[in-house]
Amino acid sequence: MTILDYFLSWEEQTPNNIFLRQPKDADWKNYSWKYCGIKARQLLAALKAQGFEKGDRISILSANCAEWIICDLALMMGGYISVPLYANINAASMKKILKDSGCKAIITGKLNPEDWLLQKEVIGKEMKVMSMDGHDRKGCVLWSEFCQSYPIPEPIEISCEDTMTIIYTSGTTGDPKGVVHTFGSVITAVKVASDEVGLNQKGNKFVSYLPLSHAAERGLIECGGIYCGGTISFVESLESFSKNIQDTQPTHFFGVPRIWEKFQIKILEKIPQNRMDILLNIPFINKILIKKIKTSLGLSNAEIILSGAAPLAPDIIRWFMKLEINIREAYGMSENFNVISMNPAGAIKIGSVGKLFPGQEVIIDKRTNEIKQKCSWLMKGYYRNPKQTAETIVHDYLLTGDMGELTEDGYLKITGRVKDIFKTTKGEYISPSLLEIPFLELKIIEQVCIMGTFYPQPFVLISLSHLAKTLSKNEIVKSLEKVLNQQNEGVMEYQRLKKVIVSKNPWTIENGLLTPTLKLKRSLISKKYERKLKDIYNNDELVSWEK
Repeated sequence: MTILDYFLSWEEQTPNNIFLRQPKDADWKNYSWKYCGIKARQLLAALKAQGFEKGDRISILSANCAEWIICDLALMMGGYISVPLYANINAASMKKILKDSGCKAIITGKLNPEDWLLQKEVIGKEMKVMSMDGHDRKGCVLWSEFCQSYPIPEPIEISCEDTMTIIYTSGTTGDPKGVVHTFGSVITAVKVASDEVGLNQKGNKFVSYLPLSHAAERGLIECGGIYCGGTISFVESLESFSKNIQDTQPTHFFGVPRIWEKFQIKILEKIPQNRMDILLNIPFINKILIKKIKTSLGLSNAEIILSGAAPLAPDIIRWFMKLEINIREAYGMSENFNVISMNPAGAIKIGSVGKLFPGQEVIIDKRTNEIKQKCSWLMKGYYRNPKQTAETIVHDYLLTGDMGELTEDGYLKITGRVKDIFKTTKGEYISPSLLEIPFLELKIIEQVCIMGTFYPQPFVLISLSHLAKTLSKNEIVKSLEKVLNQQNEGVMEYQRLKKVIVSKNPWTIENGLLTPTLKLKRSLISKKYERKLKDIYNNDELVSWEK
């Protein structure tokens, strides 16, 4: 069975059960399995009438919404290959992806009007541009106009060998690459993870807010929800985020480090740490407090609580554990549909990304410490890029680009990125990831990037968080100096950080220094800052501000 077969099965067995939930102001619109099937077939009929054929690439450009998944189902039903795009993708990246993938059409949905103004300029005139149901916009063929009264077809037969989607990487190390996944690799990844991720149970409720164009959200939320016959709820806006999750109270919640940091700040704004420490030590009162906090976050029913995409500071994991919110770090990437490892329930090992999922072979390269994976759910390759495919899959092993180690008790630890390593002018190699963790634990810091290619000693460049605005410059300096001195005590001389430099401006998706999944584009940050910070690097202060 493919993921489409699972949808068709639930559509037949439980046609009136709620599959998708869409918030609108204070209300929710419910979509049954039957309704979604009808809507998907209407779009399929329209695509067929336009002459699109099996294997044609069709892009989905939208933020998360019920229509996103309905459109994806329609593309599966027709054997079309979906090419999802981040809703906030910049025009230059979008142009490259559309050209590389050879997309013949784009289905647009929930978008920021300012982003769309730039995005629409790079869409070729030969390309059909449609709008999703409920998201009509000028310049697109309206859903009501496109999905006319065509005869409703049945889904075509597809096999596990057929290509289902091309997921473009977020581009941390260069141009995005098109990761080709088949129906077989997708369903295999979902099944392998299903026991540990709680997909073999009834009554699962998911909330979808991280981009569906990313393999992790697509795998756990969309495909996981379809596989288990669960209910997927969406978030209307940033302003309604908390309310929508509170209304949902999902059984499964997946967050990235930034989300957990924001949750922590939100809680501490209402209950200062010293007061919380007192209340948590009072029997009965502590249970009431914990229940109240979990309910306010929308996590009162959460059984599977995950974090991924980047390392989560150990102090934050321990902090949430005191509130009986046990965050399990997981590890994967687009190339393996985000399935390599996950911390087991009841056996979380902080500082690791958990134990390996079954059915795979993972080894650590003795020379480079690179993690290599062999499994049956790897990508087919990079679309139209045999050279990079051959460099990434060698003798059936995926070269992950991550450095790591396997402990004696079977936990996988990430120790850095192969491509992130740089050499100082002393000729010493620096792996920045582990050196950055103590700084990430400081709540006054939003982002951290260690660099030093043109200098004898590495240094750390940081971007301050909103919390830092409530402190004086002297308080910030003292906090940063303390962490810097503690960090330098426990490392080799060549790893000691010369100083901390505070960036004048934040690093964002809009200025091109973060990927859509909020990862640092290290090479671009280094290119932008490193040489111009020479005068600041050479002054005698341990903490300096960019001028």
